[in-house]
Amino acid sequence: MNKLTTINTGDVKTLVFAKATYYPNSVRVFIPNYPYLRLKDGFEDSNKKSLGRIDVNDEYETNEERSIRRTRKTIKDYVLCNNFDLFCTFTIASDRYNNDRSIRRLKTWFKNQRNRNGKFRYIVVTEKHKDGALHFHALIGGYTGKLKYAINPKNSEYISDKRGDFIRNFVEYKLGNNTAKVINGKESRTKTAYYLQKYIGKDLTALFGKNRYWASKGLNKPETQDNPEPFYKQVQTPLHWVIDHGTILEFEYGLNPVTDSFIEAHRI
Repeated sequence: MNKLTTINTGDVKTLVFAKATYYPNSVRVFIPNYPYLRLKDGFEDSNKKSLGRIDVNDEYETNEERSIRRTRKTIKDYVLCNNFDLFCTFTIASDRYNNDRSIRRLKTWFKNQRNRNGKFRYIVVTEKHKDGALHFHALIGGYTGKLKYAINPKNSEYISDKRGDFIRNFVEYKLGNNTAKVINGKESRTKTAYYLQKYIGKDLTALFGKNRYWASKGLNKPETQDNPEPFYKQVQTPLHWVIDHGTILEFEYGLNPVTDSFIEAHRI
């Protein structure tokens, strides 16, 4: 851009009346109580102050609350847009109260597994135990390393969960205890996302950013669209929520041809 060119602020910001987020099998529409400004790509950092960018959540949230909300949303987006077949838990036995070291060791294990067994998908969430030590929950997909059925050391019987499904262990995990449960077809992606989201809480205030969770590279993300065509005004849905700063509508695939066409058009 020529240095002498005058930038019209109307060319770099958009007034948002609704925002659609497209998942493989649903679309979510956020309608704010009041329209808000969003800067176009390339102008956010350098012009945020001069253009008076409005964040619709600023007046309702602290920095900590905003960080937690965004982390939970990111996790849900990953789960809804990618396939995972194992729900896992990992603990660290040695020096277990050294949080930074525990995180580094588990990250190294995932890296080594990728190098030994090929690429696989994962999202790992950190949780603080009551005694202060960290343990980790993960969703894993496409893992080709060895698993074995977990055995109860007291009676040498296979361990199963409340549904009667057998628990697995990772053969190559030597850092502490671990469990792996197979995600079956009865569990929706939304429910699976909730399993992971619930561990993101205020007890992890010190773990801002990537240490609250980390994920493999290349995971699919949902497409978002400011001011979509108003299909959401034509179709009623029982899935709607009124929150402090607006309304959320969610439309599932397979219930209405109008919303189905929009979901199909934006599928990854």
